[in-house]
Amino acid sequence: MNHKHGLMLSILLAASHTAAAAAIDEIRIDVSHDACEGFGAKAMSFIVYATNASESRSVDGNFKYDSSPAQQHFILFDANLDPITDRFPKFYTRRLGPRERAAIGCTLTYRASPQPPGPLHVPVVITVQGASYVEPNAPVASPEGPRGFAAFFLQGGVNECGAGAKPPGMLFLLNLHPYAHLSASMNVLDEHGNRSAMTSNLPPLSTLRAGCSNGNSRPGPITGVTLEVPAIAAGNVPTAPAPEAKASPPERHPTDSPAAAPLFLGTILATQNVCAGSMPPGWIKINDAWNPTICGNPATLTYNIWTIQQLSDQPMGAVIQACKASVPDGWAIVGTSWNPTVCGHPATPWLNVMAIKRLN
Repeated sequence: MNHKHGLMLSILLAASHTAAAAAIDEIRIDVSHDACEGFGAKAMSFIVYATNASESRSVDGNFKYDSSPAQQHFILFDANLDPITDRFPKFYTRRLGPRERAAIGCTLTYRASPQPPGPLHVPVVITVQGASYVEPNAPVASPEGPRGFAAFFLQGGVNECGAGAKPPGMLFLLNLHPYAHLSASMNVLDEHGNRSAMTSNLPPLSTLRAGCSNGNSRPGPITGVTLEVPAIAAGNVPTAPAPEAKASPPERHPTDSPAAAPLFLGTILATQNVCAGSMPPGWIKINDAWNPTICGNPATLTYNIWTIQQLSDQPMGAVIQACKASVPDGWAIVGTSWNPTVCGHPATPWLNVMAIKRLN
């Protein structure tokens, strides 16, 4: 590259950085007094809005959604009722027209509580991570398929749910989308295997009882999902906090999960589910789950599914969370914590999670 072309590239990169910095300055986040749908009065979950302060330009805002305490992860079941690891933080992009204000989330969501009766209120903190100006008619990036936002969590300790072939408890249907309504259809199965259809509509980040995991009227896999994104409300830009301000969650509930070890945000996570004990070189266990339909078909609670993460492609200095075990060569422990929702799911305080850092 000659000097002239190098100078031109430097100018273009500097201009792009300046434009991105200017775009992020246009976005304001405020926590309203508007209650989120699908949450009880005692939950105190409020709608979080983002506003584009620009008079003439549309902006694509990239928003980060983290739990409080930060960087928690939970066991969920996907639309097929297969176990998955749900991780915070999450990132979503929303387009805002000139002086437009849109709902981008709520200050609470739900997950299974380690102790009944549950479920657990999980505070959500929303911040702006980046932004860019866009032309008015520029195409909007295709969102993740609606099915990926439908999930279940299993709440144990529910008196009306008895034991059986599957882990006992109440299955709750969960909308993972931060600002769109989710309509989900599923089959409800009786003890004889007969099916009946059930359709539910969930507001953003909310949940509802779907049925016990055993016995009559237990939910089956989701058969259809649609998302409905609310219209953006135009109007005057309200008084709002500085761009760096974040949506502060309500005070932490006493039964919330304890803080997890820190996770390096630049880490690229390559994970997969395997049968317990199947650990290829260069991977580490980060979670476990029970699935009585595969990997030995255990009829009683046995964590026969491992979620593992690849280590070999992590950069030097990367920090990841894993189930506490022997530290791989080239890594060192930088923290430990108790998390009753992962890694053996201990009900009493026990340091079952470790944060490890790559040294070389």
